[in-house]
Amino acid sequence: MRKNQSIHPKALQDLEFDQILSHIAAYAQSDEAKQVVQVIVPEFDKLSIINKLNVTNEYLSSLESDNPLPHHYIQPFENQLKKLDVENTFIEPKELLNIAKAVEIIQRLHLFFTKFKNYFPYLLEQIEVLKFHPEIAKLINAKIDAYGEIKDTASEDLAIIRRQINAVYQEILQVFAHEKRKYDKLGYLADIKESQIDDRNVLAVQAAFRKKVKGSLLGTSKTGSIVFMEPEATGQLQKRLFNLKYDEKQEIIKILKELTDTLRPYKPVLSSYNRYLIALDVIAAKAKFAKEIGAIKPQFSKDKSLKLVKAYHPLLKITNEKKGLPVVPQNIELNENRRIIIISGPNAGGKSISLKTVGLLQLMAQAGILIPVDEKSRLSLFQNILTDIGDNQSIENQLSTYSYRLKNMRNFLRKINPDTLFLIDEFGTGSDPDLGGALAEAFLEEFYHKGAYGIITTHYNNLKLIADKYPEIINAHMEFDTRNLQPTYQLNIGQAGSSFTFEVAQKIGIPYSIINKAKKKVDKNKVKFDRTLTKMQREIKQMKDLQNEYERLKLQLQAEQQEQTNLNKNLLQKLNRFNKLYQMENDLLKAGERLNKLFEDYFKHQNAKRLTNQVFKWAEIEKNKKFPKLDKTKKQSKQQKKSIREQKLEQTKVKQEVEKALQSTDVVKDLEKIEIKTMTFKPKIGDQVRIKGSQANATIEKLEKNKALLNYGKFTASVPVKDLELVLRKN
Repeated sequence: MRKNQSIHPKALQDLEFDQILSHIAAYAQSDEAKQVVQVIVPEFDKLSIINKLNVTNEYLSSLESDNPLPHHYIQPFENQLKKLDVENTFIEPKELLNIAKAVEIIQRLHLFFTKFKNYFPYLLEQIEVLKFHPEIAKLINAKIDAYGEIKDTASEDLAIIRRQINAVYQEILQVFAHEKRKYDKLGYLADIKESQIDDRNVLAVQAAFRKKVKGSLLGTSKTGSIVFMEPEATGQLQKRLFNLKYDEKQEIIKILKELTDTLRPYKPVLSSYNRYLIALDVIAAKAKFAKEIGAIKPQFSKDKSLKLVKAYHPLLKITNEKKGLPVVPQNIELNENRRIIIISGPNAGGKSISLKTVGLLQLMAQAGILIPVDEKSRLSLFQNILTDIGDNQSIENQLSTYSYRLKNMRNFLRKINPDTLFLIDEFGTGSDPDLGGALAEAFLEEFYHKGAYGIITTHYNNLKLIADKYPEIINAHMEFDTRNLQPTYQLNIGQAGSSFTFEVAQKIGIPYSIINKAKKKVDKNKVKFDRTLTKMQREIKQMKDLQNEYERLKLQLQAEQQEQTNLNKNLLQKLNRFNKLYQMENDLLKAGERLNKLFEDYFKHQNAKRLTNQVFKWAEIEKNKKFPKLDKTKKQSKQQKKSIREQKLEQTKVKQEVEKALQSTDVVKDLEKIEIKTMTFKPKIGDQVRIKGSQANATIEKLEKNKALLNYGKFTASVPVKDLELVLRKN
């Protein structure tokens, strides 16, 4: 990055970059991470930018997958680490426990990223620069428990002191219980009987019996009817307990100082852990914001070009989605052949939003923030982003809006170059329309000749016409629904747009007489030009609507055709299965009848040999039906082979014709058109036939035109004659 290189604060303000940072900061867990987010700025080092986008994108993928990152939020501890620079100081137990957790988190994250290195290569690379010292957590956890308390085992002296404390405390409880029972029997105690003051057990004595109880007065009730007294018997024990607790505190301080001394050499490592976890908190906040706005990692072009596909203004997207309103995405492209876009159209039609969308997404991407665009989008880095948006009147410097804008244009002229993206809203306004428009045209030509990239919005016709002079300037307009007189907020590239001044006035309810008077006061050429733009815009809108309707109907027809094809295919498959099932049933019935006849013959003649011969003869007949033998003569063999080949060719042709017919929405009608050349017989009533390709036989019951009514025994069906083949002629 070049020295002192940065985006001007005015551009960040004009494009509301600070609001993006505020949304991201809301997702950060620690105050330190929130502060880091608030000072994020766009960068110019491509490798650094891409790395930031990559780690955020990997974190985002973890939010949307079944492998979320391990918990990594801790309270930053840089202030506690400062104590390591001062001798004879110590870090508090809970602060040490927080440091130990940080060390353990670093270890878990490293193991996690290593395990899923194919999914998190950039996050793994980021954590691998750290030095790993798991012994730090072990040192701390050996002395401090999970609640931030010093363990009894932290030192031998502490263990002894705490055993003594417990013993004295138990003795105090026993003695106090004895004293309470004694004075309670005497009737000296109040209803509550006992209480505690400064961790000391006291008796609740009725004020009238105060002098009859041996001990120290430590307090009274609000009314004075009860006095709180520590029994004399527990007083000495209590003093001993206080001394032991003092010894305990001193031993704890000694342990903490020793532990802190042990950690001093690790300060650089611990500082790096602290910085890393804050940075990871920032990455997490950026990823969560990206999830909210549906953002992705943008790709960067090698050449100087910018292509935003289905791009959303993130702040508008958030606002409209909360209100349940739609958001119209924009498609905008800048390249070497289209460096400058001039957007025209009606007021409140979305010109400024389109311009701001480009600028804000460019700033976000260069700041390592994912952006809400389609994956086909491409960006390029710009070293300068210059803006002139909104009312820039300067009260402090006593400058009018136009004077301020001229001063801004002077700044543009100094900085603009081929590595600049300029964004100017309502270019040329604030002065006499003719003079201001002429000066704006001169500025635009200068920006063009300096090779800069930019987008401007305007109502000036001379700026709309400038696109005809220069090949790398193109017009665009915000679409307007002329029928309902409503903006559609859709940006269309390639054609200038009307401001729809009189149309909008008419919609608002301005009298026609006023509108007609206004039209007469305007130069006829301007009115004619605006009318032409309006007409062209209306025709473009109509063509676009027709195209959308055509595409919709086309998709609908394709879906219906596919549905009909699938339906017919399923019906044919079901019919085929039914025919096979029917044939099987028919064969079984015939076999059963045949067996019955054989059995009756056997019962009649009682001749087993005769039965066996009849069964074998029947089996041979069935075998010949299923496996017919070829004739032995060569001539017959050749004829049969030829016949088989012809049948195969005919079947292939028929199959092709059927498949072609199946693609139609009405399979039955198309099948009727297919010419089956293999049909060589004239059907008669009583003939046994079957549908070609099926196994079920039926009898022709009725003939009508080109159809035959088939009787299957259990049901009838009307079938085209050309689809039948002869099984057996009626005698």
